[in-house]
Amino acid sequence: MPLAHDFVNELKDKIDLYDLVSPYVQLKKSGSSWVGLSPFSQEKTPSFYVHPDKGFFKCFSSGEKGDAITFVQKMENLSFIEAIEFLSDRFNIPMRFEEGSSSTPRAKSINSELYALHETVADWFSNNLRIEGEESRVALDYWTKERRFSMETAQEFKIGYAPVDRFALAKFLRKKNVPPEILEKSGLFNKNLQQGEFVSRFCGRLIIPIREKIGRVCGFTARKLSLTPEWGDKKAPKYVNSPETNIFKKGELLFNHDLANKEIDEKSDFLLVEGQLDAIRCWAEGFKTVVAPQGTAFGDIQANLLRKSNPRGVTCLLDGDSAGQKAAFEYIPILFKAGLGSRFSTLPEGSDPDQILLDQGTSGLQELLDQGISSIEYAFRYKLQDIENPTPSDRKKISEFIFKSLSGVDSFVEREDHLQELSKVLSVSIENVKRDFKQFSQNQRPFTAGRDRARSTQEASSSRSVQLTTAEDDLLFVLLHDDRVASPLAHIFDPSWLDLEIPSGRVLAKILAETKADGPVTPNRMEEFIDDDDERTAFQNHLYQDVKEIDEESFLQLANECLHALFIRSSKQKERSLLKHLSNPDNAPENTQNLRQELIQLRKSISAPPPTDLFP
Repeated sequence: MPLAHDFVNELKDKIDLYDLVSPYVQLKKSGSSWVGLSPFSQEKTPSFYVHPDKGFFKCFSSGEKGDAITFVQKMENLSFIEAIEFLSDRFNIPMRFEEGSSSTPRAKSINSELYALHETVADWFSNNLRIEGEESRVALDYWTKERRFSMETAQEFKIGYAPVDRFALAKFLRKKNVPPEILEKSGLFNKNLQQGEFVSRFCGRLIIPIREKIGRVCGFTARKLSLTPEWGDKKAPKYVNSPETNIFKKGELLFNHDLANKEIDEKSDFLLVEGQLDAIRCWAEGFKTVVAPQGTAFGDIQANLLRKSNPRGVTCLLDGDSAGQKAAFEYIPILFKAGLGSRFSTLPEGSDPDQILLDQGTSGLQELLDQGISSIEYAFRYKLQDIENPTPSDRKKISEFIFKSLSGVDSFVEREDHLQELSKVLSVSIENVKRDFKQFSQNQRPFTAGRDRARSTQEASSSRSVQLTTAEDDLLFVLLHDDRVASPLAHIFDPSWLDLEIPSGRVLAKILAETKADGPVTPNRMEEFIDDDDERTAFQNHLYQDVKEIDEESFLQLANECLHALFIRSSKQKERSLLKHLSNPDNAPENTQNLRQELIQLRKSISAPPPTDLFP
């Protein structure tokens, strides 16, 4: 069923762009607008502007711009229809459809269905924890007595319980009429059916919902309990997690990021811990900026997610065993590359934040955090922990590890700060450290020069391609910013002049046809004629261009130049086509004569083109 023709504009009118963008980007007031670090590129100086009164955003570092729908498409990797569904659900604005069309509403997108399914299942798991029964009592005792969490915390994180019955979830969802193809893609069930029924991945386990950056449930972690069934000779694992799905990609998620992001500011650090229950305990005890990776997966994407919130830095609180120390060491280049200042606090071996908070309270954990050391000092301690008398060679190897990590830092200021700290840790002058770093960088250059040249060439090519525009692009730009142009243009313009292979050409053709039939239309109505994402991108790129420095006469001059260029281009294309037909030896004499006459007339029109001025 098609959307009501005015629903898209209604949706955008009802959405405050600040409310939409702020969960993704830390915004600060700047006049009537808001500004923050770009969510599309790495930067240190904010260049991403949100204009709620005008309903659009513009990113000067990446060139991205658009409205609420465009923003959601780019951030969530959604199609246009998926973005409409997302915004409709997020802001509780019911979708409206054209009257008189099919009585069956259009099916929702797969991702939208999966998110809705996970919310439903999370509610079901949560309710199972609270109903009276032997199974739920075991789960409740584990949560409240063994782990000593409150039911208020369980409610806040929607902690739940998955029954031992492996068919229980499927039976519940069957009553909800969830399509089998959605169940198959959800990650909630094992691959193979049993007795013709879907078999739950989670049985007899405590359930911890996992939410993505704006708070939607996208997966689950299931903790083993005393009543968790053992299948065959293989012992049931302590934790079972959702597999990778359309909406659950563990390398792109951080547990509790949705809540921590609301608490972070430029004066506070994210607290990075290893486990989800550790994160829940920290949150419950007042450490509100805590996050945790999914398992040990922490990479560039997750570091950049943290960077976009513009924190002061990241404090890593990892286990004191060898695995925890190794993980911390591997975080250093990742955090450097993301431009995140970092400190490392090591837990006593065999302990975790949960236990410390239970035994020593918040002061015990805070004392541990206060003893944290810089990433550079941590690297030295980690690499030299088994060496009593480190040699210059040992120290050089660690320095080169730091140098290699710093090579991914774009900011010269940040790099200088890190080198200053390195000189203090080494007890070496900053001049010598800089000299070694320069030599290291030069030694690395032969291995990267070719790649760097290729990247530079690619970037230059990309930059040129962005700057190059067609006559269709320029004419669409003028039409969207000068309301004098549309009516006269529609009546003198020949649609055959347009290249309909490019998005701007198709958008122009639609707008001019509508204008000729019903008169001028507003930009809001123009968007109703757009059929695909390429056309919408072209339309919005021109609509949200800054035109403050362009005077009225320049608009008209550009429009006239575009018309002339389109006429000449179209004529030349026809000339080439005629010449090709004339070269065909199988042409009948009469046909050849007609083609020659047509070519003569065409060449006359090219040498003396008809007036194409909108305003002579």
